[in-house]
Amino acid sequence: MLTLTLDTNCFFDYLERDSLYVQELFELAAKGNIELAATTRIVTDTLDAWKGTGTSPIWEKIRSLLPSIRVVGSAARLGSTRLGWGDFLISQSESDKLKKLHEIMPTAQIDDVDHLYGHITAGRDIFVTSDGHFLKQRKQLKEQFGVVIMNPNEAVQEIKKRLEESP
Repeated sequence: MLTLTLDTNCFFDYLERDSLYVQELFELAAKGNIELAATTRIVTDTLDAWKGTGTSPIWEKIRSLLPSIRVVGSAARLGSTRLGWGDFLISQSESDKLKKLHEIMPTAQIDDVDHLYGHITAGRDIFVTSDGHFLKQRKQLKEQFGVVIMNPNEAVQEIKKRLEESP
């Protein structure tokens, strides 16, 4: 089964911008055609950003989806990691890999890099995002880390193509 990791912007697209392609990904997952996941950084991106300002309206919506979406960990990081969510300590060589990812995407926030690192470490197939930090560098990221990055439309088309080809 094809495994996809959704960047946080996919949830915003699905829940607040009415993205048909992200909706299709959720429908394909509900049919058992693919497995969807998010990284633990979804908490930092949606819930923690609201500290001191009230409740995040998007977090409540995302949380309702999490039982059907796998959550994969990333590198433990002060200020981002929540105990019990699956983040993990990393070695110096893994820290170097994180630094290299950030060098490839120098304008990306560190949480964005952590999303991609969690995806790579979990050995998942496609990282789905509409974020230019990833999409502009996807060729180099594929060459250096073997990671496949697609926007939601491309991901839907790839899944449909594979479903048509499978017996």
